Amino acid sequence: MFSRILMTAALLLVSAERGLAAQDAPEAAVLQPVTTLDPEVPREQLRLMVRPLTKSELEVEAAAWFELLRGKARQIAAARLGVAKTNEALAANDDQAAQASLKTAETVTQSVDSAATATEQQLIEAATKQLEDGNSAENADADDPASEPSEENDSGVIEGSEDDDPDRKESDEATDSTAANESAEGSDAGPTTEGTPSSQVIDSATAMKKELLVGVNELQDQRTALRDRLNIVLDSLETKGGEVQEFRQYAVAVSGLDIDTSDASSLWAGLIGWLSSQEGGQRMAWNLLKFAIILMATYAIGKVLAGVVNWLLERKVNLPKLAENLISRTIKNVVWLIGFVIALAALEVDVTPIAAAIGATGLVVGLALQGTLSNFASGLMILINRPFDVGNVVSAGGITGTIDEMNLVSTKFRTFDNQTIYIPNNEIWDNVITNITANPKRRVDLEFSIGYDDDFEQAEQLIRDVARSHALVYSDPEPEVVMHELADSSVNIICRSWADTANWWQVKTDIVREVKRRFDAAGITIPYPQQDVHIHQTPSDAKEPAAIGNA
Repeated sequence: MFSRILMTAALLLVSAERGLAAQDAPEAAVLQPVTTLDPEVPREQLRLMVRPLTKSELEVEAAAWFELLRGKARQIAAARLGVAKTNEALAANDDQAAQASLKTAETVTQSVDSAATATEQQLIEAATKQLEDGNSAENADADDPASEPSEENDSGVIEGSEDDDPDRKESDEATDSTAANESAEGSDAGPTTEGTPSSQVIDSATAMKKELLVGVNELQDQRTALRDRLNIVLDSLETKGGEVQEFRQYAVAVSGLDIDTSDASSLWAGLIGWLSSQEGGQRMAWNLLKFAIILMATYAIGKVLAGVVNWLLERKVNLPKLAENLISRTIKNVVWLIGFVIALAALEVDVTPIAAAIGATGLVVGLALQGTLSNFASGLMILINRPFDVGNVVSAGGITGTIDEMNLVSTKFRTFDNQTIYIPNNEIWDNVITNITANPKRRVDLEFSIGYDDDFEQAEQLIRDVARSHALVYSDPEPEVVMHELADSSVNIICRSWADTANWWQVKTDIVREVKRRFDAAGITIPYPQQDVHIHQTPSDAKEPAAIGNA
């Protein structure tokens, strides 16, 4: 661990010196990768190492890590091909065919492993040389063949001579080994009999298959680690204006769990190996645990923060209850949204495409939600002007009920028969709003009808006595009782008394009941609607029938 820390510090120093050298000498020698000195460098340290690098330097680093990832992907493919060859050996009809398949599997895997090892060694040697050149005060002797720099291609990947090319070596070795094996098998195998392979060949094939499957799991862990480090370099390169799409597509294409479902043993070994691997099942389990912990912590923080904000607004700021609830709820939702994004990042989900998609569809959503935006504006106007608050009895938008809740889009009413009605804020703000319970006192208006034959002064006194004697009616101002109208079929008397808004309904019903009882006791009638019909008769003309008859 200490050596890696020293290595990271040295690489950062080399990067700084390389930047200064680039400023002094723009025509400097071709850049060499330095971060691949340790392919297992911790990810956090790699982020620190690539942060000060320039775009051109990061392109070299990305190409080097890409070569490491490509070599690992080829190793995995070769190992899987080896597994397929061992399956062919187990299914062969004779020893000769089985041994040929085993030899092919061994040759392919060894050749690819050698090529990948050679590529990795070349990159490590190049990084080591760059580190030594950065820390050295003088360059090595130009005549020393060992100090001559290796050639690079345009992407910054180190190339050796034609004889050292890993792909060529792999192809040549595979061809030579296959030819030698076929020659040896043709001369030494001797006569064979068709049937199943011998138990020794079967045991060898089974052991090789098991070894290859274990190797595949290890290679997949190494591939995941290399992909993560390549993504770190690509993120830094993309931030500084580099082109990374091709690298990312390749990294995605060779990633993931690749299992042969046609082979039960390979399927089982792959699943068990993935679940037990540090970069597979263990990593996924830890990510899921972090995801759950972050969500629970965000939920708790959101509720606590909303409660604190609500408490502060209620005691320190003079705001209506609707505004307090809306502000605290909005803060809680924002905290939850931020926590969910962080949780997705902990789950290793790239949220950048999600944010880009939301931004791209923002205009379309805005056009589609014009009505909602209008309700949003009306909700803001309601909060600013405060025509009602939670708990008020309001008549608005054709509905009369108690305000239960409000957001920036709609208002929730609870009617007196316990119905829940949501009214768009636009419908409320664009119409008359009547806040029935806005004031603490309210006048109770009543009208009583008596017959024309009844004593209206006695009726007025009875109504006045009932209103004054009620315990919930205010004495100041005292109840007012006057004859109001001479209607078609009755004499109408009105009674105006004041009471608390909360007691309005009780006062109204109590007075009406008691007045009816007093009227019945005093013999005062409450007439039904009636209409007098007067019929006027005229004497008939005696000569008219005769005239009609004569006609």
